[in-house]
Amino acid sequence: MLDVHPPHHPTHTWKDFFIHIATITVGLLIAVGLEQTVERLHQRYQLRETREALQREREANRHHVDRNMRNWLATQAALKTDLAVFDAIRQHPSLPRGELPGVLRYGNSPFLYDHAVWDAAVRDGMVRLMPLEEANADQEFYQLAEIMLGQSLTEWDALLDADRYLLVDGDPTHLSMDERAETVRLTHIAYEKHIQFGYSYGRLASEFPDFPQTMTWHTMASLLPPTDTPALAAARRRSDESIRALVNQFAGPAAADSH
Repeated sequence: MLDVHPPHHPTHTWKDFFIHIATITVGLLIAVGLEQTVERLHQRYQLRETREALQREREANRHHVDRNMRNWLATQAALKTDLAVFDAIRQHPSLPRGELPGVLRYGNSPFLYDHAVWDAAVRDGMVRLMPLEEANADQEFYQLAEIMLGQSLTEWDALLDADRYLLVDGDPTHLSMDERAETVRLTHIAYEKHIQFGYSYGRLASEFPDFPQTMTWHTMASLLPPTDTPALAAARRRSDESIRALVNQFAGPAAADSH
């Protein structure tokens, strides 16, 4: 004979089915929520580490900028001396070399800064986790630093051009008249590149007060010949009026006032 046993579990109903589905769904939601929580905690930890590393990199860059500014000032003095040497030779061609205002020095140090941490933060997406204002401020510094690196290398090339004849003979009194004229011309070009580079230091000091304030807009103005004297007050007023009139014509009074 065949024994028939009743089922151990009652027959499933639609209610049981939906309860089962709801249980699975809640379980999945909890699992996903836990995974996202863990991921967010991990991102917060990574962001904290990135900020600490960026702070250390910024401190290193403050030291770099301080040294770079000193190098800029040294090159400024050297270029002024170079031009004075050639001016003395022009006025006194037979002047002994030992009586010149100084010796020629065509050299500078490229602008150095650290950016590996920032590059990694951009590459790994950590920058996207920062508040927009914080990320923009950091990005602005690194973009300006990259511009300044390019300016310093452009100046480097200009200085090498100015030094072309003296690489063969370092005595400027041995240069021909044409060679001296060409060297002076190239020195003026190098000096122009140097000043352009210097203005970026003024911008850096103005926009980032936590960096050394050795090179500011005021510093740059004090190193260059004065362009605004009482005797030029009337001429300056006419220039201001001309600028204001043109801006008003195309952009309106508000834009003219902000100029």
